[in-house]
Amino acid sequence: MLVTGCGVAGTGFHPGIAAQVGDDTITSKHVDQVTDDYCTAVEEVTKGQPEAADQQAQPMRYLSREFANDLIIRSAAEQLAETYDVKPTSAVNSGLAKLEPQLVKLNDEQHDAVVEVIEARAYAQDVLTTIGGIELAKDGNSSATDEDKYAAGQDALKKWMADHDVEVNPKYGLDVGSAAPVDTDLSYPLGKTAKGGLSEKVDPAYAASLPDHLVCLE
Repeated sequence: MLVTGCGVAGTGFHPGIAAQVGDDTITSKHVDQVTDDYCTAVEEVTKGQPEAADQQAQPMRYLSREFANDLIIRSAAEQLAETYDVKPTSAVNSGLAKLEPQLVKLNDEQHDAVVEVIEARAYAQDVLTTIGGIELAKDGNSSATDEDKYAAGQDALKKWMADHDVEVNPKYGLDVGSAAPVDTDLSYPLGKTAKGGLSEKVDPAYAASLPDHLVCLE
């Protein structure tokens, strides 16, 4: 679902805002901080491990787009859940508890970034599965699989987002709910190297061309 705002570089989107999701505002600063801290967390956790050498460098732009998407979906799912009076199940917290032993090497900022991203994904899937079950039950389907419930919950979320004010800063090139990038960035990429950042899969040559501060796992 492509939702973009109307004000950067002559449009009307407020600088510093990553997304406006109904009543919730997600700032670009927060997305950038989560991205930076998550990246350093991954680098810390994989440091010295044999598989670290096989890790592919990831342009930070890919991560910021992915995490912006996670935070937007999480925010929308929470607001949708409120209309159904749905709360997350215990599976969300239990899943996070199982993650904790892997995070002991991280500082507070790194830890919080990882937990925020993982929790956002787990929360959205959890409540959307419950919401989907409610919708399917209305249609007389009380024996749907969790996969079917989740799909129905995603449909309900798309309808909610279509009916509410959801605007995303064009710089993220984001089709909300999709992993594939789209070219909504109003600062037109010039040249082959710049356009590499719009590829759905990471181009190793593009990643290698970037300065260290723009790459994770450099």
